[in-house]
Amino acid sequence: MKNKINRRRFLKTTASGMLGAGVMGLSPDLIHGEQKKQDSKKKILKIKEYRVLGRTGFKVSDIGIGTSRQFPVEVIKMLLDAGVNYIDTAERYGRGQSETNVGKAIKGRDRKSLFITSKLNLRGSETKEEIIERTNKCLERLQTPYIDCMMIHSVSMKTIKMESFHQAAKQLKGEGKLRFIGVSNHGPRFGRKGDSMEKVLLAAATDGRFDVMLIVYNFLKKTEGEAVIEACKKKNIGVTIMKSNPVGRYYSLLEKVEQMKKEGKKVDDRTKRYFDRLKETAVQAEVFVKKHDLKDPSEISNAALRFVLNNPKVDVLNLAFGSFEDVEKFLSISGSRLESKDKKKLVMYEQGPGNFYCRHACGICETNCPHDVPVNTIMRYNHYFDGHGSEKYAMDKYASLDTVKAELCQDCSGHCESACPFNIPIKGLLTMAHQQLSLV
Repeated sequence: MKNKINRRRFLKTTASGMLGAGVMGLSPDLIHGEQKKQDSKKKILKIKEYRVLGRTGFKVSDIGIGTSRQFPVEVIKMLLDAGVNYIDTAERYGRGQSETNVGKAIKGRDRKSLFITSKLNLRGSETKEEIIERTNKCLERLQTPYIDCMMIHSVSMKTIKMESFHQAAKQLKGEGKLRFIGVSNHGPRFGRKGDSMEKVLLAAATDGRFDVMLIVYNFLKKTEGEAVIEACKKKNIGVTIMKSNPVGRYYSLLEKVEQMKKEGKKVDDRTKRYFDRLKETAVQAEVFVKKHDLKDPSEISNAALRFVLNNPKVDVLNLAFGSFEDVEKFLSISGSRLESKDKKKLVMYEQGPGNFYCRHACGICETNCPHDVPVNTIMRYNHYFDGHGSEKYAMDKYASLDTVKAELCQDCSGHCESACPFNIPIKGLLTMAHQQLSLV
């Protein structure tokens, strides 16, 4: 990415120099026209819609900065210049580097014009003092006197009622260091021991003390999300969205299957037969894609994002921006709505390649697994690897799992698949995820 940025700057500088010197006989009118074109293009990179974030009363940009592990400062600045004013980060993103980068990007800006959310991973045993100390460290990295919203990261039924958190929040609010509190949830994290996203977040809404939620919601994973969104709106809780784009895994599946077979690693006959079936399913999906003119993944991805923005009860769509190209690509959908042609493409995608999307925050199949494999968690880590480009982070998270891993899936008969209501070849996807995340 650095090379891309440097190249872009080089070309921009060179072009400006040539225009300024009148090289190649360009007339002032042509130069002026070119400048007007560039200025016009810059104006396109602006947020076109703001929505009220629930009971906070804050008008937030419909597109938010969903910061993750790697997030360049210059990219954040470009987004802020374009009118993005909602920033989602966490103490653990990049071991604090995400918050540090946000702090650098917002320096010198009007702090009151921004809404910054951070998150704490809590087990439930932390004291009030520990939570206050960790929040103060977040403030130091962010270089800001206050955090607009502090969320409990991957909240559970236990941590919803965690009095030490609520006591810490009360004190921090009194000190002017915190304004609101919230929760995020990715679904069950520990196999059959975990609760569904819907159950946990509906309980958080009923609790009544939380002001903002970060939830999973997309066109292939909508039922649970819509139930939570509806509950939030009844309580005037702000709704922010993650994992909004389920498109993309299919487009690289065939290549991955072939690569695994060509790497020369010993694969037993049973596994070979399974991947042949997986490949056959992918080939059938490819025929479907071509038949319905779904060849361009970016076109379908944009429709997927417009699906989220089309819901008036959604306040912010958080997206991970890793480059200047992402800024240009994603800001163009601000203020847009789902069109009839978009709806048709999404329906067609769901009927075909949609079978390769293991639904985020689902976990329905986990109760069927005799080994308690945390399917939802493993597939989420694999999403970080594939979808976010955070390979090292995803592999570290997978290695640190204190449960069984997906190596057991290779020789399993596929209990998860028999329980999956979406007919997803999850056994094969888990096996590929294990090989990718552990480099075996």
